[in-house]
Parts: sequence; C-alpha cells; structure tokens
Amino acid sequence: MEKSKVLAAIDVGSASIRMKIIQVVENGETQVLENVVRSVAIGRDTFSKGRISPEMVEEVCQVLLGFQKILREYKVRLKRVVATSAMREAANRDYVLEQIRVRTGFSIEILARSEERYLTRQAAFAAVPDFRKRAAKGLLYTHIGSGSAQIAAYHQEGLTFSQSTQMGALRIRQMLSSIEEQTLRFPQVMEEFMISNTDFILKEENKEQYEHFMISGGVCANLYQLCKGKEPEKEYALVSAEQFEEVYRKVLSMSSKDIAEKYDLDPERAELIVPSLLIVHTFCGITKAKEILFSFAGLSDGVLWELAGTQLQRVQSFEDVLSYTRTMADMFRCDMEHAKQVNEYAMMLFDALGKAHDLTPRHRLMLQIGVLLHDSGKFLGVNDHAAHSATIVRSAEFTGITGEEQNMIAMMVRFHESSELAVEDLEFAQLGRKNRLALAKLTGILRLANAMDYSHRRKLKNVKVSIHNGRLVISAAASQNATLENWKMQSFVDDIQDVFGLRLEFGIKRGH
Repeated sequence: MEKSKVLAAIDVGSASIRMKIIQVVENGETQVLENVVRSVAIGRDTFSKGRISPEMVEEVCQVLLGFQKILREYKVRLKRVVATSAMREAANRDYVLEQIRVRTGFSIEILARSEERYLTRQAAFAAVPDFRKRAAKGLLYTHIGSGSAQIAAYHQEGLTFSQSTQMGALRIRQMLSSIEEQTLRFPQVMEEFMISNTDFILKEENKEQYEHFMISGGVCANLYQLCKGKEPEKEYALVSAEQFEEVYRKVLSMSSKDIAEKYDLDPERAELIVPSLLIVHTFCGITKAKEILFSFAGLSDGVLWELAGTQLQRVQSFEDVLSYTRTMADMFRCDMEHAKQVNEYAMMLFDALGKAHDLTPRHRLMLQIGVLLHDSGKFLGVNDHAAHSATIVRSAEFTGITGEEQNMIAMMVRFHESSELAVEDLEFAQLGRKNRLALAKLTGILRLANAMDYSHRRKLKNVKVSIHNGRLVISAAASQNATLENWKMQSFVDDIQDVFGLRLEFGIKRGH
C-alpha cells in the first residue's frame, strides 16, 4: 500500500448529499479531511410523485459540481458515489443518472438494499466500543434514514431479526403531509401511523429481551443536539431514555418552523426532527433500555471502510447472517436436527471439493444458508416445496448478502431435489459463467448432503469423504436400514460426474 492515500465517498441520499474525504496512512489510521453535507430533498419528489423533477436534477448537479472542485483540490483518485432509496425508487432514475453523469462526470451507483444495510451497520457498529458485549445482552438497533428505517435485533446467539421498512423520516413526512393542514393533532396522527406499522415487531418480539437500544442515521447528530444542547464530540454518545422522552414530549407539539428557529436548524432538516423522534420513541418503547446509544457513523463511513481495504474487524460477521437464517428456519418450522445433519455432511463435501473447484468462503456461507432453508417451503405446502423455499429465500432480508448471491441461494434450494440446472432456465442463464459453475457445484453438494439424511433419521455414522483417482468416495456405517438414502444418492451419480468430473462411489455398511 502507498504511504498514504486520499479516499472519498459521496452519498446521494433522500434528504441530503454527503461527501466525506479521508486520508489513510501506512499504519491504517485515518484522518478526516472534509465532511460536507448539503440539504437536497430528492425524496420529496420520489416519495410524493414517484419521479425526480428537472429542477431537482439541476440542484443535485450543482451540488456535485461543487464537490468535484473539492475532490480536485485534494487530488482524490479513489472515490465511490452511491445513492439509496430516493434514487432507487424513482421511475425515471435511469434518465436522471445519465443526465448527472453527462453534466458532472459522476457515475452514481445505486446500492441494493442489502448492501446499503450492510455498509451502514458496519460503520455504525464499528464506532461503538464493546458492541458485541452489548449485543449479547440483547440489543435493538434502528437506523433512521430519510426513505427507510432498518431494524435489527441481537441476542447472545447473534442477529435474530432484520427488517428494512419504508418508514424513513422524510417518507413519513411526505406520506402524511396532506393531513397536517387538516388537523391540530398531526403529531398524534404520526404516532398512530408509526404504531400501526411496527406491530409486526411488537407482536413477535418480547421487549424484556433488550437491555440496549442503539440508533444511527444522518439525523442522529441533530437529535443528540436537541437532548444535550451541543454537537457530539465523538463517533458515539449516550443519552438517558428519560432525557430523550422529556425532549420528545416538548418538541412533539412544535411546528417545523418553530424547531428550525429554536434549535438553529436548516428548515428541511427541521422537518425530519418530529418523525425521527417518533421512530426513536416507538422502538425505545419496545426495549427496557435506560440509555439510548447514538452512533454518528453513516453510510459514507461504511463506503470509505470498504474502499480503504483496512483490516478493521467485521462486526457484521458471517455468523450473524447464519444466526438470522437459523431464526428464519425455526420460524418456518424446519426440522433443525435434519438441517444440522445435512450441514455437517455439506461442510465435509465442501472441504473435500472446494479448493480444487475455486469455491470461496462466501460460497461456503451461501451453501450453509441454502442448507438451513432448503425445506422451509414445506411450511407453505409439501407439494413443490422446493419452489416455495426459493420464494422464502428471495423474500428474506439478508444483510451482507448481495442480490445476486441471494438469487443464487434461491435457485440452489429450488433445484435441491431434482431437475437439471441448464441454460434453458432463464434465471440460470442470466448468471455469468463463473456464477453458473459455482451454483451448479453448490447445488450438487446440497443435493448429495440432503440425500445422505433423506429419511430425516440421521442413520449414517462415521461418515468419511475422500477423493481418489477421479472418484468421490463416501463411506459410512448405518445404524438402520439405509435403502432410502442409497436410492437418493444413486440418483445424483450422473450429476456429480457432470459437474465435478468425478465418479461418485458410496459404501454404506450396517453397524453402529
């Protein structure tokens, strides 16, 4: 790595455009050179009209041209420009992105929801000391965006709940703006709206489980300032729940104009205060937290973290993804003992085959997710349950899994029983060659591992997997008659030969 490098991240959000420039020195430490925020309410167009107006495009371009000058001054060579829900949901987004590229030179990347969640959480959690210890005692996390709100629950076993909702501060404001002029009870109406849209958590989660409540998002610095009367001095801070509730009750009845004047806020930022307070108040009420933990790191910090390629420990680990997946599998009443056994066989097969076939740790994670959810569709109907399982995988809120990876996992479980993966299948054909090969290999492993416990009775003991002279050899002892497992494994002999170029041989002896 160079002795130092200058990196920049630009976040084109729903209520503002942010640019952060950092310098990374040889030992990996970073120094913030610029942190610029410009209020541009793109979401006001998208969330009310469904498209971005020419006037808004002009405003965005002017901000980005100003940022371009700053980037040149710092001689930034490595940058990433991303956009979130307001741009993602605009009907005319392709035309808008092209106009911005032509006029400013910036190619904006629209983040998938899963990557946005991942980068945001990575940054927020990394800013908080002892996050893991807090999470183990029960932690409810909410990221307040302008267009959406992320909700995640952590317990001793890791991530157990993850959901992205369209309850961002600006979106709520825009959705209910027509009501504001009709009633003096507007704050109460907003509160009722929040409660009606969070009942899925109130019903599913026990509020006694959470010792800690943590929030992040661009508006958090403003909320902290309301509570403490000063700007935050560190990347994180604590505010007592009692102090927050006192501010909540005082500000709830104030107009946006009054808030802007009293707290010296930009008018557009002031409009986000009441809906943001409502979001925090609602979710804090689900916990028994005595303090609210503020993390002031945001999406741009997560983007910079990725760009820097530092060795910073990933607080959003593979185990969190698996913990969330296990919770899903349990919710859909999967046979968890069967899933555990299939996973054991699948990992043995993966370890034997993976290195020679260019399978990576991410492929291993994808396989484990597929194993946990391959039978989830039986909850919806035993007939064609593999297709139901694929639907469940596609609807899940996996954080840290890309959209393409999620699609591959869905296809893996869809084809885990039978049917050949072929280019005639449109979904399969749309994957690149490298991903088609990886998917075929993962599906082959899942099929074989599932076949080895096809009766769900865990008959095979002392299982050994090896590769010799072009053969994939599986040996085991069976505590019971394993005719069903033998039959199912036999049905995949040709599949293993085609995909791995290995002749499948298996010997199952009766014994203990």
